[in-house]
Amino acid sequence: MKYITKIMVLIITLFLSLTVSAQVKFDTDFESGSVGKIIQIDSVYIRTSEKDSTLHLSYIVESRFDPKNPVDTALPPSARWFYFRMTGARNKYIYFDFKHTDPLRAVYSYNNYEFQRFEANEASLKKISKYFDHDTVYIAYFIPYTNAFLQNRIDKWKQHEAVEIKTFGYSFKNRNMQLLTITDKTVSDANKYKIWIHARTHTSETPSSWQLDGLIDALLADNKDAETYRKSFVFYIAPFANPDGVAEGLSRSNSLGVNQEINWDRDESQTVVEVKNLKRQMTELTADGGFDLMLNMHSQVANHATYWVHNAQTTNEKFLSRQLRLCYLNMFNNPYLYPSELSFSKMALRYPEGWIWDNFGDKTVAMTLETPYTYFGKSNVWLNVENLRDFGKTTLDAIAMYFGISTPNRIIIENENAKTQGKWNNNESNKIVYLGKDCLSSQKSGSKIKYKHKKLQPGKYKIYKWIVGESSETPITDSNKWILTGMHEQKKTANFKYTIKSNQNEIFDAIMLIKVDE
Repeated sequence: MKYITKIMVLIITLFLSLTVSAQVKFDTDFESGSVGKIIQIDSVYIRTSEKDSTLHLSYIVESRFDPKNPVDTALPPSARWFYFRMTGARNKYIYFDFKHTDPLRAVYSYNNYEFQRFEANEASLKKISKYFDHDTVYIAYFIPYTNAFLQNRIDKWKQHEAVEIKTFGYSFKNRNMQLLTITDKTVSDANKYKIWIHARTHTSETPSSWQLDGLIDALLADNKDAETYRKSFVFYIAPFANPDGVAEGLSRSNSLGVNQEINWDRDESQTVVEVKNLKRQMTELTADGGFDLMLNMHSQVANHATYWVHNAQTTNEKFLSRQLRLCYLNMFNNPYLYPSELSFSKMALRYPEGWIWDNFGDKTVAMTLETPYTYFGKSNVWLNVENLRDFGKTTLDAIAMYFGISTPNRIIIENENAKTQGKWNNNESNKIVYLGKDCLSSQKSGSKIKYKHKKLQPGKYKIYKWIVGESSETPITDSNKWILTGMHEQKKTANFKYTIKSNQNEIFDAIMLIKVDE
């Protein structure tokens, strides 16, 4: 009788356990939702006190693979992205073991809007273990950025007089492909720099959208720097190059399974409609000449940000030097990018940058900029929405510095606006990195260079000097950067002069004044 009683208790306990665990349900019935199989592997009560116990549930989560690629048949489909809803989670300790994907510390939300990372003690590579005190939980590889969210942002941005929105084509499943044109319409476009940016070719790469979101907000800000940028540039921004992939929660392909990133050199019959739309729009916008800069925004599994720099062997030395100029400028006052984190590759026609190179050569500097999913490299700063958006702002500032654009708060004085005394030679070598058209090489120690700026406004300014360095695939930390050389206090609006003496063979380029907040 004693043994029968024990067996009955075990049966009842198992029945109750299965009944309670069955109340935990999973679904992906929302935009960008995605998961393959979720398999329960265990269900057990753990006694936490004499009177209390907690249900522990264990699951294997198999993320969903993209469709097989019909164009690049040897390319295995990706299953990185997952984003699912769990209901019935309250007061349960739940363990997940992820397959086919590689989250280091995924994110979760109780309202599908405010996401946070799992704590370090709750998550490790491919595993999550957490006690939940809410009934409904959303779990994702990274903070989602959906079509619906983009439309909310566009509804806000289009209120600004500098913004125009248009649909430049439709995806395979008839979703809008939208283009934002941002510029000051009261100023002629004739002398403006033309910048093209697109993102979310690989739709799991949501950090790139948050970075681009920050760049757009900074460009539309109500301040003097942003006003100057809008007068100096025309930005053409395609936020979603792959809207079907975003909607369907795919990882790297469109709805047909094609990886659009490497679809740019295919014949017409094997080029997907999304790439055709991008090519057609870019061709229309460059009828009178190429873009001055093209950025292809992505995210990567490596734990740092990077630019992909195309080597001189497959482009030329001028192109390499200009790419490095942008990269090193983007490192100024930026804790999210370091010289050792740059990546180098061949220029290949299958990529968007290869198509740009094939059509415009070194007229257009074209690069991929990657954000991580985890943390910013050496800084060890874990990603969140705010620091990604801040990285977007520093990228915008770097673009302005690349083209030598001054603002009331940041003034760049290049050597064209300087006078020299002594022996100097103009240096236009593509083996070094400098701003503007050239730099100056001193032929005699003690030669002077005098920088001038008309009508400098009152205030305190930090003075920086650009240290010219080698254009190289080897990381450089002691040059190719702004260094602080002094301070200047301007008492009243007047002309500014700044003189530096040189050593023999010393190279001089631009200086920069940055106004200090009082």
